[in-house]
Amino acid sequence: MTIATPNNALRDKIVSACRRWISLRTVLIAAAILRLASIPVLRNYLHPVTWEFGPIARSILAGHGQTFLLPNGMRVPSAFEPPAYPYFLALFYRMFGETPLAYFLIETIQAAAGVLLVYVVYRIAELFIGKKAGIVAACVTAIFPTQVYMCNEFHPISFYIVVHCLVVFWLARYIERTHSRIDLVAAGFSMGVLLLFRSDALVLLFVCAGIIVVRRGLKAVVPALVFFVIACACLAPWTIRNYRAFGKFIPVTNLAGINLWIGHNPEATGGAKYEYFSPPLPPDVQNAFDRVPLDPDYEVSKDAALRKLAEEYARSHPRREVELALKKFLYFVAFDPEHPKGRQPLYWVPSILLTILAIYGAVLRGRKLYGEDLLMTTSIVLALAMVVAVVYLPRYRIIIDPFLIVYTANAIVHGRLWMWLGFGESREEPASRAGTFRMN
Repeated sequence: MTIATPNNALRDKIVSACRRWISLRTVLIAAAILRLASIPVLRNYLHPVTWEFGPIARSILAGHGQTFLLPNGMRVPSAFEPPAYPYFLALFYRMFGETPLAYFLIETIQAAAGVLLVYVVYRIAELFIGKKAGIVAACVTAIFPTQVYMCNEFHPISFYIVVHCLVVFWLARYIERTHSRIDLVAAGFSMGVLLLFRSDALVLLFVCAGIIVVRRGLKAVVPALVFFVIACACLAPWTIRNYRAFGKFIPVTNLAGINLWIGHNPEATGGAKYEYFSPPLPPDVQNAFDRVPLDPDYEVSKDAALRKLAEEYARSHPRREVELALKKFLYFVAFDPEHPKGRQPLYWVPSILLTILAIYGAVLRGRKLYGEDLLMTTSIVLALAMVVAVVYLPRYRIIIDPFLIVYTANAIVHGRLWMWLGFGESREEPASRAGTFRMN
């Protein structure tokens, strides 16, 4: 016999309302409203910070392509950033100029990408866990503070986080469910687009191709090659351009050295300090730069010089390297207290809570973590490894938050939280196994 209490009655009303009103369409509408509302509230379009992407876009608009001027006035080629986002900015600069309208429209499109992310996270959770978990994951993604805010940054993360999730979705569906060539081609194309936004996705390309073989056996070598070749074909024009410009094989970018040095130098904190390259430069860096000739290989040579300095510091300070690695690990699972945005409670409180719930949800998955979940868990591990080995930035954690949200949804649906809310424990199979799973 259950005795009704005021608290139970209130909970029952909330549960009833949720069952009646929460649907994927409602969640997507709420996600769109939150993201679009954040644009006029924050008004970043009036004071845009475009980082290095803006100057590159201006160079493209001027007809110089991705180049920059040396101190002696020589214009030399640049592969400092992948091409997709600078060309995206250049398109809007051409149509509307560098005006508030252009930046407002850019933020609006990025908000739309954020809504698409909510949908893709829903489909991933539905595929791996079930429809109920999909709705929960969509709800969390729709209201998660960093995901709402993201469209206000003039940065490619709004796009490549969606494309990364699409790679995982299409490839997981191909490997674990359908074995459809359409899914395989879609995954390969998505990976190719991701490479045009993110240079470190190269590692993910090899890993994903390997996972196809691991999960499906040697018979899947040909599909793995198809996936790999499609992705490389998308990237090929940019790689060829780099070879013609530098005479060297540079698949995407040549910024590995600068990132490595930021994470391994006497002033390193584990995170990124944006004043690193503000004058005056550290003496060892200035001396290294002074020895770099002012020629078309200037950017490549500077990057190589920074990589050498980072490697020398790492070899000569092993104890310090261990301390930095531990700090970066803690930043990744929690937050960086030295980062001006990372130390905001609206960032670090949800970040820590998500980590705790995701760990619980992952534990509930058991052996599936290194089985059908391998694409998700590998994405998380690769992001963590990159942070520990190189440098921590909040965006390196944000890009795997969708997968942590999926595990959080699993914790809510199959853990005590869901039961406490009054929905009961879910034993549903993923919709794909019932023959109703489709991307439409």
